[in-house]
Amino acid sequence: MYDSQLSHIITASMSRLHTEMAQAAPFMAQQVERWIQHLSGAAQPEDYFKHPQAFPSLLLPWWLEKTVGNSPDLSFQTELVYSTINGYYYIRLIDNLMDGHASVELDLLPAVGFFHTQFQSAYYPYFEPDHPFWDFFTTTWFHSAEAAMKDASLTDIDEAQFGKIAAQKVCAAKIPLAAVCYTYNRPDLIKPWSQFVDLFGCWHQWLNDLFDWHKDMSQDTHTYFLCEAERRRNDGETIAGWVAREGFAWAIEKSQEWMSALKILAAQLQSTELAAYLDTREAMLMKQKEEVVQGLHNLAKIMELRSK
Repeated sequence: MYDSQLSHIITASMSRLHTEMAQAAPFMAQQVERWIQHLSGAAQPEDYFKHPQAFPSLLLPWWLEKTVGNSPDLSFQTELVYSTINGYYYIRLIDNLMDGHASVELDLLPAVGFFHTQFQSAYYPYFEPDHPFWDFFTTTWFHSAEAAMKDASLTDIDEAQFGKIAAQKVCAAKIPLAAVCYTYNRPDLIKPWSQFVDLFGCWHQWLNDLFDWHKDMSQDTHTYFLCEAERRRNDGETIAGWVAREGFAWAIEKSQEWMSALKILAAQLQSTELAAYLDTREAMLMKQKEEVVQGLHNLAKIMELRSK
């Protein structure tokens, strides 16, 4: 999914983040570096962003620029990647605090000042203060914050709320896309690419909620999937029983509906790499589905025996 040039940019951006933070705030840098490595697990931080199931926030601007130019401007893409990585850590740190599952995030809260400054200032050389890009930037960035706060307050989520609120947590990914569109004098492309982000955000968040349902339930996290489970399960039926009986299959079918719509949008965006990416993600999901189905079949049998 990531060619050598983009991979090099991502690695260099992670190194730049550590270097600039260490120079500006060395004590902060030590604490933040441990947190970043914890998020990445066994992988290197740059590989964390390139995980096949990660939201493709670094890929989308790269693919978009290929559709409007001969090849990506590496200097420009370097700034977009660096900005987006800082924006991600800004959002992730706050989200971890808001969802009540934070560990060291409260101690790291002052680092959001660094992340936000680096996220925003990367665009300064490219757009004058009165450029329309900044209107899009502020509107989208404030919407991201609004969606995060609303999402944290929801306890009974339906499909409309999911699309308008929960799935909007990735809407900041539209900002680098708008930057590409304005740089190439193609503001007409902002809307269709933004529509793709919105719809892919639904698909992406839905699968997170589906495959993490047990963890979410144990942590009393309200998701659209779990809310539907409460509405759809039979009287006396457990959430696990509903998931095994019909919930998983229903959720996969719903994800396929979104994927079909995503493929139509990708064709309109005329990005062959985006279309190939969707095919890859769909194939990955189908493989994951087959691995889960047998386990759920066994679980359904156990639930049936217990109910007798």
